[in-house]
Amino acid sequence: MNGEMILNSSIVLAAFLILFGLIYSIFSNNQLKKRREIMKKLHENLKVGSKVMFSAGLVGEIVELGDEIVKIRLADKLVIEASRFAITEIL
Repeated sequence: MNGEMILNSSIVLAAFLILFGLIYSIFSNNQLKKRREIMKKLHENLKVGSKVMFSAGLVGEIVELGDEIVKIRLADKLVIEASRFAITEIL
């Protein structure tokens, strides 16, 4: 009888863990889809002259826009090249 209780409780625990894993994967997948959609819209709206913020907190103005690389003016004579995927916000 003691062995049956341990087996039953183990089965219930395994079922709860599987259920928790399924719910977690559904919610994380939804969040990932939302994030992809937001980033897609952001990259579609990029244009020369836009003021943008990078993931590291740098703020600048787009001078030149390429498929993968963006040139950003951070100060009067300071222009940097960066990946356009590092841009997290259009200001």
